[in-house]
Amino acid sequence: MSAGRILVVEDDDCLRRVTQAQLEKYGHETAVSVDASEALAVLEKQTIDLVLTDLNLPGMSGLELLRRIRAEYPDVSVVIVTGYGTVESAVAAIKAGAYDYITKPVHPDELQALVNRVIERHRLIDEVRLLRSPLTKNLVSSTS
Repeated sequence: MSAGRILVVEDDDCLRRVTQAQLEKYGHETAVSVDASEALAVLEKQTIDLVLTDLNLPGMSGLELLRRIRAEYPDVSVVIVTGYGTVESAVAAIKAGAYDYITKPVHPDELQALVNRVIERHRLIDEVRLLRSPLTKNLVSSTS
C-alpha cells in the first residue's frame, strides 16, 4: 500500500499526537492542525489525500470544515471522527460528502484499514484519469 498525505485536525493535543504517530508508523506523511482555519491554511499550501477531522472543533465545526473542503478541494477525502456521535450528525456528515464517520476511540487497526481504503480509492481515481487522458485527447483530435 502506498503512503498517503494525511491532515489530522484535532484540538486535543494528546489525541492529535497519538493519531499522527500511528499514521507515521504506517508510513504516511502527516500534517496536523488544531482547528479548521489552520487546516484550511495547510490545504492551501500542501497536497493532501485525506483529512481526519474531529467533529467538535473550536470556531468552525468539523462539519463546516467538511463543507468547505468539498467546495474548495473536491479531490480531498474527509473522515469525521467524534467522541459524541449521533445518528443525526453521521447522516449530516455523509450527506455533506464525508468519506466516512467514525467514533472515538479509534483502534489503530481500524484507522489503518480506513486510511488504506481511502488511499487505494485515490490511487484508482488517479489511474482512471491517467488512462482516460490519452483517450480523451484521441477523441478530440479525431473529431476535429
